[in-house]
Amino acid sequence: MMHRRACAFLVALLFGGVAAAQSSEELFRQGVDAFQRGDSAAAADAFKSVLASNPGHGQAFEMLDTVEQAVLMDMLVSRGELGDLTERFLAIARLGRLDVVSDPGGAADVVGQLLSGDFAQQHAAMLQLQSRYGQWSVPALVGPLGDSSSMDNRVRAMQALRRLGSNAVLPLIEVLESDDVLTRSNAAAVLGSLGDQRALAALAWMARNDADGVARTTAAEALGKMGQAALDPVNASLAIADGYFRGAPELTKPYDSSTIFWKWEGGALRGEQVLGGLLPLMLAEELCLDAMEAGAGSQSRALLAAVHAAQKAEILAAQKLDSLSGHPLLDSAADRLVALDRNIALGGSLRGQALIHALSSTPRRVPAAVQLMDSMGGSALEVQALASVLGDPDAAVSQSAAMALGRLGQYDGFVAQRLGEALAAVPQRIAVSIGTTGLGAGAPGWQVINAASVQEGLLRAKAFPPKDVVLIQDGLQGVTLDALIFGLRNDPRTADTPIIVVTHDVDGISGLYDSEVQSVVTSASYADLAEVAGEPSGRQVESHARARKAANVLLHAPPGVVQAAASSVAQALRSGADTETMTAILNVVAHGGLVEAQSDVESMLADDSLATEVRVAAMHAAARIWSVSGTSGDFSEILLAAMDEGDDDLSAAAAAALGELQSASPATLRAAVR
Repeated sequence: MMHRRACAFLVALLFGGVAAAQSSEELFRQGVDAFQRGDSAAAADAFKSVLASNPGHGQAFEMLDTVEQAVLMDMLVSRGELGDLTERFLAIARLGRLDVVSDPGGAADVVGQLLSGDFAQQHAAMLQLQSRYGQWSVPALVGPLGDSSSMDNRVRAMQALRRLGSNAVLPLIEVLESDDVLTRSNAAAVLGSLGDQRALAALAWMARNDADGVARTTAAEALGKMGQAALDPVNASLAIADGYFRGAPELTKPYDSSTIFWKWEGGALRGEQVLGGLLPLMLAEELCLDAMEAGAGSQSRALLAAVHAAQKAEILAAQKLDSLSGHPLLDSAADRLVALDRNIALGGSLRGQALIHALSSTPRRVPAAVQLMDSMGGSALEVQALASVLGDPDAAVSQSAAMALGRLGQYDGFVAQRLGEALAAVPQRIAVSIGTTGLGAGAPGWQVINAASVQEGLLRAKAFPPKDVVLIQDGLQGVTLDALIFGLRNDPRTADTPIIVVTHDVDGISGLYDSEVQSVVTSASYADLAEVAGEPSGRQVESHARARKAANVLLHAPPGVVQAAASSVAQALRSGADTETMTAILNVVAHGGLVEAQSDVESMLADDSLATEVRVAAMHAAARIWSVSGTSGDFSEILLAAMDEGDDDLSAAAAAALGELQSASPATLRAAVR
């Protein structure tokens, strides 16, 4: 069986050996020729140079397709570096099969060769199933798996599924729903031999509920092989669902690029491609529903609400990625948004429990928590949960809680303070650091997420919101640099994210990965981050939207409550917000009569470079403040000039301010009368 070793994603870090003028295809052919001559070292060097050129998925598939199947199999089973390199080519080619295989049913022809061919033909067919079809091989193997007329077919199908390894697990879990006892029993036996945790709940349900005694026994034996002979299916479903929700690496398989959601429908196995970030959450949803149907109660409902909120957050964040714009998978996912709002609402008061769970998970699911808070009603459990996170150190959490409480009419000084902070918040840019990269404790405007492991680093880098920069330490134990770059560049969520590599071999790494990484340094600094990050991402837009939302909530709060946010509101006037946001902030100043913002407001009156909407709001704010505290300055001429600019809204606002200006002389007021 071909194993996915941690070192199987290989790479050229130390070799630059073959002339750059040669094409990747020529280098690959030289590597194959060297292998056939018995020179594995030269073959490995050539393959490294090809991989360093970052061949496309289709290109890798075409290169592999030129090699005789027997030779490719010999390369694959070679020990050490060459076998790893060959497996890496297979990994790239497997991604390319989506372009090559428009009809997944084409695997049936290959399965036919697997069942009827001689030993060499069977090996060739198996390699083709691995490299070209991956998970799509499983539907073609279902028939032979339950072929009651041929033990040979059943055995070969089971062997093939075992060799597919991790790729076979998710589709085989659905095959357990087959009406045919032999088919589902053999599927259970294969899952037991694979020992993948993702299958535990499905096997536990089968061991308890299957109508056939042989099938129940087979499922129980499969669980026994996995050390889970007495597993409760409800508990297993909830535990695995929670693992998918949290992004547990042993379940989400961060190195796996497959995004196929499998269902057993109409007596057949059917696969549907979905957004990569949605797949584990869709699997979690199915498990929660199974547990809820079996009477799991509030625990399953709360987790299901959190999962639905995470799905919504994933789709909304994906819509902000240029690399996914217009993609049919995103369009299909977006069609679910209305249904997801309804599903979240079905959580009722348990949305409060879901919120606490989302924020206590590791890592925390903040985007899901925000979606939950945006949907919350006014039950005591929900209000209690919202109040408990008002002091959360993550501004997105505390401010969203304050907005939810304000929307529900639950105003107090603490809520107002959080809302004021939302007005003044400057969105931080986010970097993920994998390994030791040299970054210090922190810098204004940056949030650095330090990953404790390579797997966590990949998961955090790909999790929404999109990251501004990813830093990678060269030479991490158990994984190659190429594996990390490959994992980032071949996922739409990180395909365009700038990468900084920290290494002692700056020239060597720069030469190999010039087109794939934005900077190669010996030790990273925040200046390096700023240089590669470019313009701020969509989080700036999100921050302004959150500020406007907070302003709208404050506009409905009693002016006395708004006073608790005065210092933050004044700070927000100096934040450089966009026109719509600045107008909203000034409206809050006017509503609360916030004299703390007086100097900032007055400085805007003379600034005719501001948008008209901002000037109008500033004059209304000035009028409100002056009615409370008066002013020591004389703004008569500025206000008179504004009244004569020909804009009715500006003229009316200037007149309102002039009416509250205690220093205005009778002559000024006479001149203002039209």
